[in-house]
Order: sequence, then structure tokens, then C-alpha cells
Amino acid sequence: KKEKKEEKDDDENDIIFTFDGKTKAVKIKELVRIHQMGKPIEIEEKNITVMALNPIAKQAWELRRESIELVKKLCEGAFGEVWSGKQKIRIGKTFNVAVKVIKRSSNNEKATTELQKEGSLMKKFKHDNIVRTFGRVIQRDTIMVVMELINKGLNDYVKTHKVSMNDKGSFAHDIALGLGYIHSLNCIHRDIACRNCLIDVGRKQAKVSDFGLTRQTDVYKIQACDRIPIRWIAPEVLKSYEYTRAADTYAYAIMVWELFNDGATPFGTMTNAQNKEGIIREDFRPPFAADVPPEVTDIIGMCWRGDPTARPQFPEVQKALKKFKKAGADEQEKSPALASNPPSSDLAGNTRAQAEQQEQQRRIDKTSCIEACKEEQGQDTEVDQEKV
Repeated sequence: KKEKKEEKDDDENDIIFTFDGKTKAVKIKELVRIHQMGKPIEIEEKNITVMALNPIAKQAWELRRESIELVKKLCEGAFGEVWSGKQKIRIGKTFNVAVKVIKRSSNNEKATTELQKEGSLMKKFKHDNIVRTFGRVIQRDTIMVVMELINKGLNDYVKTHKVSMNDKGSFAHDIALGLGYIHSLNCIHRDIACRNCLIDVGRKQAKVSDFGLTRQTDVYKIQACDRIPIRWIAPEVLKSYEYTRAADTYAYAIMVWELFNDGATPFGTMTNAQNKEGIIREDFRPPFAADVPPEVTDIIGMCWRGDPTARPQFPEVQKALKKFKKAGADEQEKSPALASNPPSSDLAGNTRAQAEQQEQQRRIDKTSCIEACKEEQGQDTEVDQEKV
């Protein structure tokens, strides 16, 4: 607010600056200094409109609430929900998405903060074997994270379908690719399990999801009172309360055991207390079924070693499982019966025409997503078109 000074000297500046009509100075810097040393500004006038002279534009992934339609609730937790929905990109044009929703309140401030952290971290991930995040909506009472919608959960799928060894090996390879990518960004997932992986049925592709516990760091220290998934926890975490990427490798091994045992619970009916006592022993690991190929049991046996420094990193795991996949594919090519009559364990269970139709729709959705982000902001986005 500017005021004219009383005329005292022609050489003096005829303008003074003030916040409230009481504190005054001839320079803005001086006025700010006086204010910093004094009391906060109190604006008594009502109905004042404040306008930013240099507003900060929305980020490319910050979406408008009216562009998101919630269609069907998929699941619900203590503080939030997951919905299938649609993202609108123009009149009459939408694509399918999954939406995590949390209602803000004083009772779930931690959950709200964690969801914002999860969304901020997930926007960095651009990989075929990672569930993609398209954007978020932040309102006064609600936070939404908008993600890629995937057909099935890995845990439920292997429990309800007869999945071939080759397909299980392919899924294990996919998850290893996703985790290797996460680790390359200096992140620790901290919650690897079948329940936190998804299956794109039409493409026969597994993806890592659920990044609520993921942290971008080399070592993450937890408190003794923190809740942890005991059956998937690495022995060194129980001893030191510290997570490293090697702890992810151990949990991945337990996840692969689940996968090759049709979604069975690791360590069966044993209690968490019994598991805590046993996990620190090198010989305390869930047994693989007799029909699991040695190529799988060998690499997984290395992944759940008691010494974290002796566990392989994911590029080595990927290499071993890629070799297993190739051997399975070569064997299938040698069998005319398999080539002409696909087994009942085929993931999609669809005709070739149906599979092609699903792939065409996926490409349409991918293009729509990119266009949506551009239309939202009127600028180029960071979306990698080859990996949406």
C-alpha cells in the first residue's frame, strides 16, 4: 500500500510503503525488515481478494477433479479406498484408470501424507513392469492418485487358475525386471509379495505395485514398534531394524515361492512368533514342491541367503530367469501339440481376435492418457509414450 508523504523537502521521496497504515518505510526492503522483527501482519478488512502476480503453473501430473469419474469401489481400508474409474480427456472420450482415494481428516493425517509421498515417488517410475501413475488430484478434503488399471492381482490369479511353469517363470522374470528398475533409482520397495503384484492378463505381463512403504534411500531405519510383514521379512531387518535393497531380494524370493506354490501362504500355519524365531536361521525357508525346476530353486536359494551381501542383485536374477524362459519357449516350439493346441493354463483364455482387440484398446488408452496430460496443462509432459 502506497501513501503520499507530507511535503517536507523537495529532495525527499514522495512515496512511503506500509502494510497496515501504521508501520511505514520508504523502501520495501526496509518495511520487510521491520515486519520480520515485529509482529505478524494483521489484515482487518474483509472480502479482500488476493491475486498472485507470478502464479506457479500446475505440474503436468496434477489433474482436475472433474476429469476423474469414480465407477466401482474395488477395495477399502482403514483410511482409504481403491476405485476403478474413468479419466475424461475431452467430451465423449475417456480411458479406464484405477484411483486411490483418501478423505482428509485429523484421524488420518499420516495416511494422507503417505499417499502423497507414494504418488510423488510413483510419478518417477516409467517401466513396463511397474504400475504407472498418471496423476493426482489434491482437494481440501480429498486426495486421489490416478493409476494404470490392471486386470488381476497376481496372488488371486495363481490361486484360481492353472498356470504353467513357463508362465510362472515369465511372471517371476517380469517382477525381477521391475524391482531391478526400482533399485536403479536408489529405491527400496519394502513390501514385495504376491499380493502387491498385478497381472495384465491380455499381455501376459506382471507388474510391481503398491509403493506405500517404498523409500528412496540406501538404508531405511524402522522402529521396533513398526508393523512389518513377518513372513516376507529378511533376517537382518529383524536384527538391525534396517532395510536395504538386499532385503527386497529376500522378500522377492519368498514371493517367487508363493508364485510357484499357487499362492500358498509362506511357512503355512506357523505363527508370526514362530517365524520370527526361525527366519534368522539359514535352514528356515519354505520348501519348494518337487516339480519346481532346479533353475528356479537355485537362483531363489541364493536370493534368500541369510547373509545379505551374498544375495545376487536383480540383473543376475533377471539373467537366470531369462535363460529359464528361453528354455521353456524352445521346448514348447519342439512340441507340435502345444503349438497347435494351447493348454488350458493359457493366461488370457481368449481367442487370437480377442487378444488383438485388447491390445488395440490398450494402445488407444495409452495415446489417450498422453493426450489427456497435454490437454490438462497445454504443454509437453514427461510421459514416456513407449512405456505407458
